[in-house]
Amino acid sequence: MQGIPQRPSSWFHSASRLREMTQIVTWPVGTCALGLSVLALVSTSGCKSKTPALGATPRLGPRTAGQRPTPTGPPQLEPLPAGGVKGIYLTGWTAGGSKSFRKLVELVDRTTINAMVIDVKDDGDVTYQADVPLAKEIAGKMDGRMKQISNIDKVTTTLKEHNIFPIARITCFRDKPLGNAHPELAVHDTSGGVWHDRKRNAWLNPYKKENWDYNVDLALDALKHGFKEIQFDYVRFPTDGRMGEMTFPDQPAGAIHEDQIAAFLKYAHDKIHAAGGWFSADVFGLTSMVTNDEGIGQKFVKVVQNVDYLCPMVYPSHYAHGEYHIPNPNAEPYKIIHLSVGDAQKRMKTVKTECKLRPWIQDFSLGSPRYGAPQVKAEVKALEDLGIHEYLLWNARNRFTEAALTADPNAPVRTAAASEKPPSTTVAADGKGAVTTPTSAAQSVAADAKTGTMPASGAPAAGRPAASTTSAAPVGDGAAKKQ
Repeated sequence: MQGIPQRPSSWFHSASRLREMTQIVTWPVGTCALGLSVLALVSTSGCKSKTPALGATPRLGPRTAGQRPTPTGPPQLEPLPAGGVKGIYLTGWTAGGSKSFRKLVELVDRTTINAMVIDVKDDGDVTYQADVPLAKEIAGKMDGRMKQISNIDKVTTTLKEHNIFPIARITCFRDKPLGNAHPELAVHDTSGGVWHDRKRNAWLNPYKKENWDYNVDLALDALKHGFKEIQFDYVRFPTDGRMGEMTFPDQPAGAIHEDQIAAFLKYAHDKIHAAGGWFSADVFGLTSMVTNDEGIGQKFVKVVQNVDYLCPMVYPSHYAHGEYHIPNPNAEPYKIIHLSVGDAQKRMKTVKTECKLRPWIQDFSLGSPRYGAPQVKAEVKALEDLGIHEYLLWNARNRFTEAALTADPNAPVRTAAASEKPPSTTVAADGKGAVTTPTSAAQSVAADAKTGTMPASGAPAAGRPAASTTSAAPVGDGAAKKQ
């Protein structure tokens, strides 16, 4: 990242954070049991640790005398797109806007892209009218704010008609609306109030099973509306703010964060598979470089045992100068992707799992050089040279470089945006407002792990630039949003 020094040996400051302990939280049988959940048999690409899941006795259908009962089971997983998922990111506003959504559907029809990752819950805002009690309660307290997607079924039906694989993105534990509305579910400070990070976001407490169920219930509702895969983001503990003041009610003595996150992922995986959905999770790109969880619960070898797809966020602009001995990683997209994802492949070989990698890569500009077709193609080529033929493109304003996504090597350079504006204007996801290029990366990145910056130490990680969800245009050509 431009203007940020090389990261120190630990990319999270540790002097003030709470000491991790040694076991995960458990709940009484019947509260946490899988119940009617039965792990779906996976016959196509994708994965889960090979440990069998518990399940209830299948319900038998009607039969006549002399016939053997035919057991019923969970629905089979939807076949993944041939050749692997190649997706783009859409905010709820873009997916809910008829013009902006249509333009990106047309982009998919013209290119090698075959999937869309659409916000279902982003920073606590549920983008459509989900049939989940807590989501309805929170929506009722939003002072008449309209839902970003008025007709989710129309969106998923359109995707099906165009053979576009639908993935629902759910940000799990950073959830300001629910955390503030229900303080008993939030991470607390030492005085017993709701703890907030540096951007005043509340976080849900991963040691509260109610928070597990809320996110899983949203996932199951999304599947009912036609999504075929659930992708969890922010599936971790906080990384910035007054770390030493965090407390976690219901955290048992000896519990450690990495085991709690792994247990949550397994719980979600089994529920989602039982409903016929694939399951993926986003992690920091640098998780493959460290052997522990650095205090946030994302221990690489434990996460990959509980998801079908791991999506490391390996944006070249988010690596510190000198990372992998590369003076400016942003200027070397092929090298940084090849090295970082190569590290992830090596780590995956150390654990028994069938999990596959589907990295998030960069289609936005943050610092120098500006990104276009050559840089995006270099990222894709690095993955292909590693034997990985699927990826997800991040641009917060849903503005994508079409020339990098076509099989025609002579295709003109063209940027497909969610809405049309004159050529001199840089367009936000909802088509409103123009922005200028920032003079430094520091202007472009919010002090939040999702934007790639780390806590007080200032050490960057390969995290996600935040999405644009309002008409206010973000800085950095798709790299960050208002917070």
